[in-house]
Amino acid sequence: MHVVKANGELKPFDPTKIQAHTKWACEGLNVSQSELEASLNIQFYDGMSTKEIADALIMTASSLISAEQPDFDFVTARLTLQSLYKEVTGGDIEYPSLISYLSKGRSFDQIDERLVDGRFNLSALNSAIKPERDFQFTYQGIRTLADRYLLKEPAQVGKRKKVYELPQHFLMRVAMGCSLNEKDPTHWAIEFYNLLSTFDYMSSTPTLFNAATKYPQLSSCYGGLVPDDLELIFDLGFKQNAMLSKFAGGIGSSWTPVRAAGSVIKSTNGESAGVVPFLKIFNDVAVAVNQGGKRKGAFAPYLEMWHSDIYEFCDLKLKTGDEHIRTHDIFPAAWIPDLFMERLDEGGDWSLFCPNDVPELHETFGAEFKRIYEQAEADGKARKVVKAEHLWRYLLDKLFRTGNPWITFKDECNRRNPQQHDGMIHNSNLCTEITLNNSKDEVFVCNLGSINLANHVTTNGKIDSKKLRKTVRTAVRMLDNVIDINYYPTEETRRSNLRHRPIGLGVMGYQEAMVQCDIDWDSQAHLDWADRTFEEICFYATDASADLAIERGAYQSFKGSTWSKGLLTIDHARDKTCNVFSKSEWDVLREKVKQTGIRNSNITSIAPTATISNIIGTTPCIEPINERETVKENLSGTFVQVSPLRKHGKLHLEKTVWEVDQDWSIDAAIRRQKWIDQSQSLNIYRRKEFSGRHLDAWYRRAWRGGVKTTYYLRNQTSTADDSAKSNILKTTQTPAPAVEGFECEACQ
Repeated sequence: MHVVKANGELKPFDPTKIQAHTKWACEGLNVSQSELEASLNIQFYDGMSTKEIADALIMTASSLISAEQPDFDFVTARLTLQSLYKEVTGGDIEYPSLISYLSKGRSFDQIDERLVDGRFNLSALNSAIKPERDFQFTYQGIRTLADRYLLKEPAQVGKRKKVYELPQHFLMRVAMGCSLNEKDPTHWAIEFYNLLSTFDYMSSTPTLFNAATKYPQLSSCYGGLVPDDLELIFDLGFKQNAMLSKFAGGIGSSWTPVRAAGSVIKSTNGESAGVVPFLKIFNDVAVAVNQGGKRKGAFAPYLEMWHSDIYEFCDLKLKTGDEHIRTHDIFPAAWIPDLFMERLDEGGDWSLFCPNDVPELHETFGAEFKRIYEQAEADGKARKVVKAEHLWRYLLDKLFRTGNPWITFKDECNRRNPQQHDGMIHNSNLCTEITLNNSKDEVFVCNLGSINLANHVTTNGKIDSKKLRKTVRTAVRMLDNVIDINYYPTEETRRSNLRHRPIGLGVMGYQEAMVQCDIDWDSQAHLDWADRTFEEICFYATDASADLAIERGAYQSFKGSTWSKGLLTIDHARDKTCNVFSKSEWDVLREKVKQTGIRNSNITSIAPTATISNIIGTTPCIEPINERETVKENLSGTFVQVSPLRKHGKLHLEKTVWEVDQDWSIDAAIRRQKWIDQSQSLNIYRRKEFSGRHLDAWYRRAWRGGVKTTYYLRNQTSTADDSAKSNILKTTQTPAPAVEGFECEACQ
């Protein structure tokens, strides 16, 4: 009997080769090679391809993954790697040289020519590559990488696109792409490669996709402002966002300036239809202009709570009603001022205005906003007056039923804004973790990456401060480099990013690190751990950015910022307690920033990381696990994905999002927010027995504690549709549909 190799060559069937493959895949792992071989159920036949045999091995190994035998996950990953190696090399399982891989990429016109123009010592980079680090990947991690991230040969009609990039070459490409402008690019490429390949830190998906390619669009998402002008609505609201979406960016934009329904249009003496019909077009742009050809666009419109179209805005995602004013493909968010929450607490009235009548409301916050708002009320400019509690419950009702509008807090975002001298924060981004200024002339840009906290815990269950400091400093430099290398789809994005140079350093592996430290989610120890850990990250990141300013210069708009006055992130917080560094250490850093500047206007934010945390095999961002075991499905069949917490053997700490108390999650966010100069993608999880009364308490708790933004409300069950009468307005329980399973891959 013969088998057909990948190159078409016919070879005699040799069963000992299967045993050699299984031995290689099982070596050093807590699994039985004989069990794997005994479970292999293949009907061999003459002319069978070696790929069919390899696929059968992968399917068999994946079927053995379980909570009792989690190491079969790594066996399956190794067998997948073996197939990948053979696809790339034509049969070998050794890494080809870096130069041969880069030459192939150049021949396909996919890789930046600067990688081979002589600035890099390719021999040194080739020697720095560690193929054995491929063994860190789980099955889902390597499968995700192979399916979506590794470069493939150009498409040919009727042929499958063949992968030509291996995992460590992929990570070296990203590292080289982020060090192109360094004075010693070889040194920094190796530093960045080691950071990525050890899984201590991972760049966001756009950087992983596009670094060192012909179109290095490395940023995650964008945030704009849509003025009340028909020409600019179509130019900035539709055309510009279409261009940003084309290059795989997620979009957040403020539509608050657009006049409300019923407003007079002076040029025609007619009446405006309000903001909602424009958002219908916005929705269709999101569908029509997908993200780099990979998925439909992802847009989030923001509207302030005083806009007189706010009720219709809350209804946008309902599945009932007039489809001409429904938008099922975008993600609305409410931008809520403190004054509304205060009147809610007081049981007071709330006035709704047309922004055309009081345009200053969107350009102010705090005491000045309150003064202008109350003067507008006194002047009789309100279009409608409602009870604040009615509007709040209406908002929660729609959040409960559709997952939107998300709840974000305008004043806390602006009160803690280091760039108050240079404008306003009018909205957040698609994932609610970015809080940056924007205007019709500047669209903010998110440049993101995440530290894997699970890789920064010592064997005695403490945060490894020395390692964390090194990781943070290298990551900040890498993110700052992205700003200069990046491709900007519009002039407004380029201008904004180069003037202010914001970055968003976040985390993942949060719960896994807690488990390693023997900390229960629902505990005071969690809050104290979060406070201390993020104090360290904040200190190291601020110091790293200040050192970059000494080396490269402060960002252009530094003068007049709160940084320039010696005020650090903690100086804007409600609770200014420090637990890790002494007052004198913080004072030294304050003076350093004040005297020599800082490189980045903003430094920290916590984005969702579902995709990149899956790649490296840890828990997502600041979230608990969703389930202990999950049944996954791909082209090879179904398999069990075991929680990354299981390997630590602490089942009492292995809590899911449905088992933790949301009060502890919110309080942890409050403690983290002290140290984060932007925001965090904070999901709220509602178990089926919880009613609208609980939602009301959770979101008020977040606001009172100083949380800037929240993200999804995740519902546990799906047993009702919009046609069912919702009882949230009566604060009693009603079944709720599960939130649509959208994840913002741009930020991950």
